Amino acid sequence: MTTATLFQWVELKQDVPNSPVKAGNKGVVLDHLNPTTTQPEAGYILEVFEDDETLDVVSVPISWVNPLPESWGMIEIDTRQTA
Repeated sequence: MTTATLFQWVELKQDVPNSPVKAGNKGVVLDHLNPTTTQPEAGYILEVFEDDETLDVVSVPISWVNPLPESWGMIEIDTRQTA
């Protein structure tokens, strides 16, 4: 499994419970989370965007995201919803 670096863009693979964040939303890795006794998988804190605005800040296991090749500030990511 490929891990993302700080400020790297990622795409969510699934909806985040109790959050407006849905599969397909894109976000930036703000921090890495170590495994704990209650959450055995390492994770990320993400700032998730929609229509170029912050949608939510969430903590998710690393298996819930696909790392993208871009990092914050390198290139502008299109966060507009398409449906």
